[in-house]
Amino acid sequence: EKSKRTNEGKSQMMREPVSQNCDEETYAIVVGPKKRKTLRAFEVMASNRVAASLPRIGVTIGHVPQKLKTGGIEPSRRARLEVLRRIVTRTVREERVELKWNRAVEARPYLERLIQLGVERGPLDEYTSEMMDWWLPEKDLITKMHEVIVPRFQNRESPFTSLFRLPPQRLQQYIQNKREVWKRYDIGVLEIDGNPFPPVQAENQEQSNSILDALLSDALRNHHITLQEKLETSAK
Repeated sequence: EKSKRTNEGKSQMMREPVSQNCDEETYAIVVGPKKRKTLRAFEVMASNRVAASLPRIGVTIGHVPQKLKTGGIEPSRRARLEVLRRIVTRTVREERVELKWNRAVEARPYLERLIQLGVERGPLDEYTSEMMDWWLPEKDLITKMHEVIVPRFQNRESPFTSLFRLPPQRLQQYIQNKREVWKRYDIGVLEIDGNPFPPVQAENQEQSNSILDALLSDALRNHHITLQEKLETSAK
């Protein structure tokens, strides 16, 4: 009976949540070394579920990460993020950038989420401030984000960005033994909606009154008149 009560007590301790603020030694004593990692993972997942209150972003997230060259950046695990941060910073500054297609595709979800944080939570949110500080190292861009870009989308649903594919460009890579080496790149245009630039894709305009349409209509009408006269002449 004593052994039974002891086992029930251990089971009860296993069912009770353990505070995330306790140290690892206390954690190991309470739950045991074998279950420590499993319970810690479950608690992290639970905290993420509570914090993940934002809706999904309105852009497609690729399942396969794009290959990004990190030339000029110190090799590390964060070199890829550093490339993406530079693209996001440049896009917030210029609001429309032209770059390689794979970089535009990979950077767009990060930019979209950053704008969504500003729209949904505002500048006073601790997590939003942390994300803005990291993704926008130039502090004047944080002010621009909260005072210019975010108010633009207060009454609008995502997506807040647009991505266009341009025709491939053939760019020179290097010269070796008096031989030029060229390579074709897919080019994309990443922009924040509502920017002051002309649209990338021109709207379809009514051209029925253009001079070209008027000349074609007259030529077609004269052609029909000529055919009618020939038919009448042959009938006589």
